[in-house]
Amino acid sequence: MKKLITGLCLIPLLSVGQTTSEVLKELKKQDVKFPEIVLAQSLLETGWYQCTSCSRDVNNLFGLYNSREKEYFKYANWKESIGGYKRGIQYKYFKKEYKDYYQFLDEIGYASDPQYTIKLKQLVKKLKE
Repeated sequence: MKKLITGLCLIPLLSVGQTTSEVLKELKKQDVKFPEIVLAQSLLETGWYQCTSCSRDVNNLFGLYNSREKEYFKYANWKESIGGYKRGIQYKYFKKEYKDYYQFLDEIGYASDPQYTIKLKQLVKKLKE
């Protein structure tokens, strides 16, 4: 994983001002559990930080959606979206026993794509190679 993360770090993501290395570092700094999985989520949700007209446009790395307002949650910067993920999603993990984090994401209906956790597992595995 270190090799791939190191390689990815060399690609600056100018539009949002971070690299995968910085995102992983910030996930750990903010004490997000399962940081490698959550990093992979940010990559999937933003098309490797390349999507346009998506949640990334409002500094939201995770596609966190405000169903009341029918729009993505907006953050002042990408680091704030990590805090939003931790407060809005991850706190639920500790309220109930889950077999693993992937099961948790499935059970809370994190993504509408039925293949989401399969894709996520494949990406995490790829990042570790």
